Amino acid sequence: MSTSETVEFAVGPCPCGSGAIVKSVTTQDNPWSSADISYGINCPKCAGAWDITSGTLTNRESARPHQEAYRAERQASAELHVIVDELVDRHFEDFGAKTMTAELREMQRLGISTMNIAQFRKAVHEGRRPLERSYALKNPDWLFSVAKEAEKEEAFVQLRDKYNDARARTADTAKAVIRRRIPNE
Repeated sequence: MSTSETVEFAVGPCPCGSGAIVKSVTTQDNPWSSADISYGINCPKCAGAWDITSGTLTNRESARPHQEAYRAERQASAELHVIVDELVDRHFEDFGAKTMTAELREMQRLGISTMNIAQFRKAVHEGRRPLERSYALKNPDWLFSVAKEAEKEEAFVQLRDKYNDARARTADTAKAVIRRRIPNE
């Protein structure tokens, strides 16, 4: 049975200056365990307003719009992938390559797959569909032509634009998040 020892010390002031950012180091009394290091804030006001992750203080209130924008982006991405997945699967079903090598070459020609033939064959043998063996959004012009051919261009364009707008909103809101590095001891 091992025992542990925890040492806490202030590494700098909290954002409002009334308290401190505290580093906790917990060590075991055996030679094979590493130290567990965590950070906290001993100021009630700042502890409720700031998160500490990966050596960074993040203001919760400023991060909320970014988190909401990111959730909206993920939702828009999921909606876009529903139609993209259908289009890709249908395209490669209609393409009807006689060999796996021919299908992979077509995907590589289109710039939507970076797999080598061994990876591709493994994916096929695992039952992964064409949409899972490629990333069609790398070639938006081709994807638009496939949507047009399937008479789904309007739905595709709307979902693509919604996703692009959501991505831009996520990027814009990320700029407004207030972050501060935890001071070095």
